[in-house]
Amino acid sequence: MEKTILIVWFILLFFGAFAQESRVVTVEGEAQIEFPESKSLIQVKKEAFDKAKINALERAFGTQVIQGNSTYLKNLSTGEQTRTSTVFNTIANTYVKGDVIDVLDEKYEEISGETKIGGKKKIVREIKCTVRVKARELNETTPEFEALTLDCAGIRCKTTEFKDKGTLFLYFKSPSDGFLSVFLDDGKVSQCLLPYPNMPRTFENGVPIAGNKGYLLFSTRINPNNPETQDLAGAEFKPFIEEYELYAESQFDQNRLFVIFSKSRLETPSLLQGLNSESLSDFEKQKGYKVPKGLNSEDFQKWLIKSQQRKQDLNVMPIDITITK
Repeated sequence: MEKTILIVWFILLFFGAFAQESRVVTVEGEAQIEFPESKSLIQVKKEAFDKAKINALERAFGTQVIQGNSTYLKNLSTGEQTRTSTVFNTIANTYVKGDVIDVLDEKYEEISGETKIGGKKKIVREIKCTVRVKARELNETTPEFEALTLDCAGIRCKTTEFKDKGTLFLYFKSPSDGFLSVFLDDGKVSQCLLPYPNMPRTFENGVPIAGNKGYLLFSTRINPNNPETQDLAGAEFKPFIEEYELYAESQFDQNRLFVIFSKSRLETPSLLQGLNSESLSDFEKQKGYKVPKGLNSEDFQKWLIKSQQRKQDLNVMPIDITITK
């Protein structure tokens, strides 16, 4: 009898653990966005891509509906609603019950047509984006957080548009304790901005974050009386703080910042020193400027996808930023 109880207990533990895993699916989505003369093709493609991802996540996991104080999930195919207490991800101000962990394919098509405005014909252009993605369903173990890119040391400076050689700051706040890492990807190289390069090895798997506390990252301009600009990990770590300048290789560059937060320590990828060092001028090299450690973008994406599939307590927020000369 005692042996039977142990076997049943093991089976319950196994299936209980399996039930906590997030569902990973492959799904398609699409969106069609107007292409006005006031916007560049890159901007419109990004808007269409973001909305296509939302459409894919809604198809996979349903859409969120708020009625009074209750939150419901709506099944798009049947129209049925189910009350839920699970966490949601915010993409382009839309709440979805999942996140994209890999983009398998994306296609764009320009569509032209005519419309009448004030009795006059006008040519209208639109961009249609179709994506096929691998997506992960969020559950109660996935942590939530707020992250904002800034061009000065304060929340009022929220922006995703930066100038060449402008300074990057990041505001971060989570309701729960955890470990934070930040990478900047330019499509060729992913650079590790946090943990800071000179931090002790004990921080290489993520910097400890206290819940319900706002942090201003990449800033040495700390005002202890301003809760908006608290030092990361305490005053004793001030010597390790780095400020980062952004560089544009062309007139208009688009980079992606990955804010990675986990309730438990994250196994980080192998990082190399000197990647992207060609962005520094001879004068800057003489002054001792360095680029953060990193790895090529493809290896970074493989590591990130694997980490998201393996860790249920991991949440990743990609933030697209532009850098103009």
